[in-house]
Amino acid sequence: MKKTHWLFLVAAMLALTGCQVNQPKNKAPVVVVPPAPPPYEPPPVPPTLPEPEKAINWVASVEPLVAKMVGTPSIESEKGILLLEQIKNNTSGRLASAAATEALKDSLASTQKFELVPDDRLQEARQALGIQGDDSLISRSKAMSLARYLGAKYIVYASANGSPSAPEITIQLMQTATGEIIWSGQGETQR
Repeated sequence: MKKTHWLFLVAAMLALTGCQVNQPKNKAPVVVVPPAPPPYEPPPVPPTLPEPEKAINWVASVEPLVAKMVGTPSIESEKGILLLEQIKNNTSGRLASAAATEALKDSLASTQKFELVPDDRLQEARQALGIQGDDSLISRSKAMSLARYLGAKYIVYASANGSPSAPEITIQLMQTATGEIIWSGQGETQR
């Protein structure tokens, strides 16, 4: 029985030596290849912005119109009281209406032909007549009532029309007593 054990043991060894054991084969080492750098591209050129527009020179824009208006023969020779509201913006954008109005007021006052109704007196009259502070006197009948209440001989209507970057100024001078427009003019704005 010992022989059969030994024989069995030898046969098992021979059988096992014929089996191949799966051992890992020597693999090549893993080499990490970095990706190729992207081709050189010059940095983007920033977009060229349009040159900023110069501000409108309201004084130079309104003075020629005021000079023409003052030369109108239908304006009385004595100093007339004038009612002037803010220039109305009829453009499609924003406009420095307050600066335009101040330039027009200064130009009218410098002619020595008109005495402008002071702003505080105008506000008092508006309150007395029940005209709201944001009412821009679009209605000519309201303006006539206000001018008569204040004793103004003339009313000036001014508006900026067209493109907000290059508006056209329109000025009208109306006689309070008759409601007649005695002068009207328009001109391009200056930069």
